[in-house]
Amino acid sequence: MISILHGLSIRAVSSALPTRRLTLDDFSALFGARECARITKSTGINSVRIAGDLTSVDLAAAATHNLFSNADIDPNSIDALVLVTQTPDSLMPASSALLAARLRLKKNIAAFDLNFGCSGYVYGLYQAAMLVSAGGCRRVLLCTSDVISKLLRPHHHHVRMVFGDAASATLVEAGSHSFSFSFSTDGKGAAYLNTPLNYLVESSCSAEIGSLFMDGAQVMNFALEKVPAAILGFLEELQIDANSVPFFLLHQANAFMLQYLGKKLGIAQERIPWQVAETGNTGPSSIPVLLSTAPHAQQLCRDNLVTCGFGVGLSIGVAHISLSNTQLIPPLDLDQPQTQGKNA
Repeated sequence: MISILHGLSIRAVSSALPTRRLTLDDFSALFGARECARITKSTGINSVRIAGDLTSVDLAAAATHNLFSNADIDPNSIDALVLVTQTPDSLMPASSALLAARLRLKKNIAAFDLNFGCSGYVYGLYQAAMLVSAGGCRRVLLCTSDVISKLLRPHHHHVRMVFGDAASATLVEAGSHSFSFSFSTDGKGAAYLNTPLNYLVESSCSAEIGSLFMDGAQVMNFALEKVPAAILGFLEELQIDANSVPFFLLHQANAFMLQYLGKKLGIAQERIPWQVAETGNTGPSSIPVLLSTAPHAQQLCRDNLVTCGFGVGLSIGVAHISLSNTQLIPPLDLDQPQTQGKNA
């Protein structure tokens, strides 16, 4: 089913990246040069960003401040806040409430979290677009933020060398564009990509969070089999010729997957931009990070764009959007937190 929402615009997109990183030299020392060279060749990832002591709210706040200052946005004009995160600062209250307070947004707003991974940006756009299209909000702040490195075991090199930490901020507001969305969710694939949460009855703590587990082969099969069909079916239902789409903005999983998806879709590689070499797979932030870090980002500010996120769930989100009036803001590099940073 396709949902079409009207009266929309994406005003600006920004991101924030931790300055701390793990490089190919670091990985070689940990896992051996030969194994690292093999993984790097297939993923196209040379380094990943690591949050360290930074939290998801820290990164999201930095990305939002970056957007507010560069796009000249009054925080009091925000009517709702949507935060997409798999690594909240607390189980309760919602991290969106903590973020709203950090940003000093007005108190009469709706604020809520979405627990989604690599499809999360499209899910978040859908939520923000619905709030605006329904007429209840003029401006909705959509943030994505994960410190996924905190869920990775040090010796699991197949995920340690791929996933990185990042955040983004996107301002969705009333405008003249129509956005279309389509989604697919199959919880039967949960075993292939997950982080377990175990509630403990007899323990000094009430719950225990496991580490991220990924069956790389199964996730790859899912992406290469289901994603092209989802995108092509979406275009067919909307009666959009794939050749008329200037760019396909896909989840930045790794270089190999993006190249293979291009072949399966019959799309020239230059129409599927990728930017993972220095950031890694940043989950729900990967598409907005692509937009803010691409060397020629303003070339992406076009109508008739298709974006697609896919991953944990297992889930897929596809959207037809416009960035023709969007300001793409270069990322902010964020150092480790200082005392005043929590109240900035």
